[in-house]
Formats: sequence, C-alpha cells, structure tokens
Amino acid sequence: MKPDPNFEALLESTDSSGVVLNPPGNTYQLHLLTESPLAGVSIGDRVTGTARARALRVHRATGGGAFIEPVVGEPRIVAGRVLSTNEDGLILVRSAIPLLIELEDESDRESCVPGEFVNFHVQSGATFQPASAS
Repeated sequence: MKPDPNFEALLESTDSSGVVLNPPGNTYQLHLLTESPLAGVSIGDRVTGTARARALRVHRATGGGAFIEPVVGEPRIVAGRVLSTNEDGLILVRSAIPLLIELEDESDRESCVPGEFVNFHVQSGATFQPASAS
C-alpha cells in the first residue's frame, strides 16, 4: 500500500491567497497558499488535502523528531521520516503532517531514503491542495 499524502485539519482561517490549518493533536497553525479560495468550507470545518513544499537543502538526521517550525506561520524548517519517493521526483515526508517535497538540488535524493529521518529548510510558498470531493 502506498503512503497517503493527504491529511485532515481544522480550517482556522482563509482568505483569497491561502489558509491557516490546525492539524489534530497539536497546536500548529500552518499558513499555506492555495490556488483558489476553498469553496463550501467554513471556519472550524475539517478539510482534507495535500501540502506541498520545496526543500532548499536536505540533510540526514541522526536524532530528533518530526516537527515543523515555526509552530504558527509559514513552514520554514521541517524534520521527519521519508515515507516514499516517486518517479516524478517528489518525496513524501511524515512530519507534523505528511508533506510532498520537491527537491531544489537533485543530489539531495541520495539523502531521501524511505525510513530515514531528514531535515530541511523550506522555500517560501508551501501550498495546500484540497482533496477532490468524491
């Protein structure tokens, strides 16, 4: 079974360019960009979707846990376990939430071995794509 990049979170706020999401079980308030405002979703509703970011440089981690910094705001530093890689060059990392990661430097792919812990800085502009309604 392939790992699922989708996650569920409470919608804290929204505007024309993005959302603030609170994943369950923590105090994160993640500020993520969206392509368009979320339709039919109210503040306090649960939303499901995929977060995506671009890693500036990836490093293998020998210790620590899974986290996103800052706790409130746009993601800047991410640490977590590599769940999978795919042929499109995306890495799925399990941090405070699952994140699809694009690599800035292709040589970082060697550090992204499923099961390994990694950490990296994230380029501005992390995004959230709501899951399609079925």
